[in-house]
Amino acid sequence: MRTNASAAARRPSPPLVRHWQTILVAAYALAAFSWTMPVWVFPPKRILDPATAPVMRAFGLWQSWEMFAPDPRREDIRVEVLFANHDGGGHGIMLTAMESMGYGERFQRERWRKFFNDHLRLDDERRLWQPFAAFMVRSLRQEGQDPAALELVRWWRAADPQFGPDVRPAVRRAPWSSHVFHRWTAPPEFAR
Repeated sequence: MRTNASAAARRPSPPLVRHWQTILVAAYALAAFSWTMPVWVFPPKRILDPATAPVMRAFGLWQSWEMFAPDPRREDIRVEVLFANHDGGGHGIMLTAMESMGYGERFQRERWRKFFNDHLRLDDERRLWQPFAAFMVRSLRQEGQDPAALELVRWWRAADPQFGPDVRPAVRRAPWSSHVFHRWTAPPEFAR
């Protein structure tokens, strides 16, 4: 009996089982490469991105080409949370105003910015609105606030600076537009 047990222990496991870590890393590297390339450079992107999207999004590993050439995003985008406390006071938190943050805070919040700007604000991602609103109410409660109602607001403006003899190139004069894309009144189970 010992001979059979030791023979079974020495039998090599299938290659997929032995090298699963290598396969996982190679698959992620291929998926990340595909997500960062435009279609005209990497044609398999049309097949790979939809196949890997659920896993990439679930683990926060999505990538995008929008901030690079040949077709960068042409608008400034922000997401704001407006909330009213039970006592009637109202407050707003601009979630993605990166230029108002220091470099360390920008680095720390970059993935959140990508989530807000690339997913949460979009109508196609409305399934995220309610869970995020509930998350914000819980977070605000931990900070000592008492929100009764909450609104999610998307802001946008043209990113192309206007040039002129009296305008510096770095100054943007385009007006901001906004739209409340989700309203939520906290139910009684969210009361203090």
